[in-house]
Amino acid sequence: MPVPPSIDEAELAALLKRAGLVLNANQVTAILPGAEIVQRLIARIHAPLPREAEPATTFDVEQE
Repeated sequence: MPVPPSIDEAELAALLKRAGLVLNANQVTAILPGAEIVQRLIARIHAPLPREAEPATTFDVEQE
């Protein structure tokens, strides 16, 4: 799985501001490690899965 680029404070502050959250520099610095974790989780969610990991979508129409 490719490693996503790490997020810096300026990028995080811009994302938070766009979301309507106005935080000071100390608050942005404090949540930066968590933002990196969330970024890795999002990359993992969007990673392609093998066919075996897909749910079964077959069914029998003529059930008793």
